[in-house]
Amino acid sequence: MIKITFVEHDGEFASLEVKGHAGNGPYGHDLVCAAVSGIILGGLNNLTDGDLKYKHEVKEGYVSLEALERVSEHDKIVLETIERQLESIASSYPKNAKLERKHK
Repeated sequence: MIKITFVEHDGEFASLEVKGHAGNGPYGHDLVCAAVSGIILGGLNNLTDGDLKYKHEVKEGYVSLEALERVSEHDKIVLETIERQLESIASSYPKNAKLERKHK
């Protein structure tokens, strides 16, 4: 199962963590994993000044993103889009993906 966690602090994006594998199909043919990967990587590529404003790690089966400063309006839209898309995947495939929101 893919576990997705969005953390907010005072109503603002603080961090995102995605870990695990969906287990919805054979390795390399898992459509849920492919969808989540596409959403995450496409979104991360659209963040402004990613290396300056965020601490991030991307490896097989794991992605983390932590805001180092207040998120710009542009990036809020990108992060909200990522969250809504992942929410849709988790809703459609509850045995393969789970999205959780936490507040600090």
